Amino acid sequence: MPSDMSDEVLFTVSGAQAELAKVVKIEDLGMTEPYHLEKWVTTFPQALGPGVLIVASQYDRWISPTGVESHDRLDLLGLGSDGRLLVAELKRGKAPDTVYLQAIKYAAMSSRFSLDQLATLHAEFLSRTTGQKLTSEEAGEKLQAHASDVELSPDVFLKPRIVLLAESYSEPVTTSVVWLVEQGVDITMRRYQAYQTVGDETILTVSQIYPVADIASFLMGPRHGQAKPQEGVELPEVEWSAEDFATLIGLGFPVPTAVLNTCAEHPGEWVPSTAIYQRAGVTQPSGSGQLAGFGYSVRTRFKRRNHPWETEWKAGGENVNYYRLDSATAAKWHAALGGQEPGEGPQNPDSQIAADPSAVPAVS
Repeated sequence: MPSDMSDEVLFTVSGAQAELAKVVKIEDLGMTEPYHLEKWVTTFPQALGPGVLIVASQYDRWISPTGVESHDRLDLLGLGSDGRLLVAELKRGKAPDTVYLQAIKYAAMSSRFSLDQLATLHAEFLSRTTGQKLTSEEAGEKLQAHASDVELSPDVFLKPRIVLLAESYSEPVTTSVVWLVEQGVDITMRRYQAYQTVGDETILTVSQIYPVADIASFLMGPRHGQAKPQEGVELPEVEWSAEDFATLIGLGFPVPTAVLNTCAEHPGEWVPSTAIYQRAGVTQPSGSGQLAGFGYSVRTRFKRRNHPWETEWKAGGENVNYYRLDSATAAKWHAALGGQEPGEGPQNPDSQIAADPSAVPAVS
């Protein structure tokens, strides 16, 4: 892995004409790490990898149980769609040889965050960077909505992933990172490169340089026996049927059932999570946790990646998650209920729960 890592070539094209863009350093353009690079990554967190939500930036309020404080400043703290925290260290130009040690320290300290602390941090971050005003409870629901298939908890936060982003890395850094990955540490090196076009436009590219894709995944050969799906292969999207819904009803998921009942009463309309939790007779933390648990069952029991409903944060204006069913899916839910309108009679799977919150069963 060459230390200059300058094998990328960028052209601007117009028809058959091509012009080579010039490689430049962001410091030569008067750009800095905290005021430019961090702003770019905050605006486009996919620079750190897919499915990343920025939770906080420039966090420096660490303290030990004995009261010893540390004001080391973490560049960016993110949350993956899988519920894991992400610690990002951004460096202008070439990363120093100690960059991975710095990132490991931040990952160790970040692994102690609770969901309540993260929610407070995220509310502060949004207020400071976008002017959006959320309560800690609303920020917590937004975080849970981002990782909707996982119940956010200290156990999930225990193993943050690390992302380094710099213009280039020295051989001591790359050697150390490769060894850390071999020992099971989830650490990624990503590289950015700035270019100037002939029209004086500045372009920035970001790419992952390590770990690289497994070369075996690109190769074909003769099949040996029956093909087996590889671990980590993404599950398909599968249309939900009335039979699926009948199975779901039998599983006794109170909050997902409340989502389906409420949305089926108003097909095509966005329904806020607050209405769902009220109908199910549960609190917001319990409701979001049960929906996350249902996401696990969607993958393992129903063998698909898609929920039966659409989800969108703030779709109806409030700072909460919203849910929606189309009319065809609502009709299937009605069919699974035996033709009975949701909300009527003893066959309604969430009617007992709404009347008696203590009747909420554990999510399997």
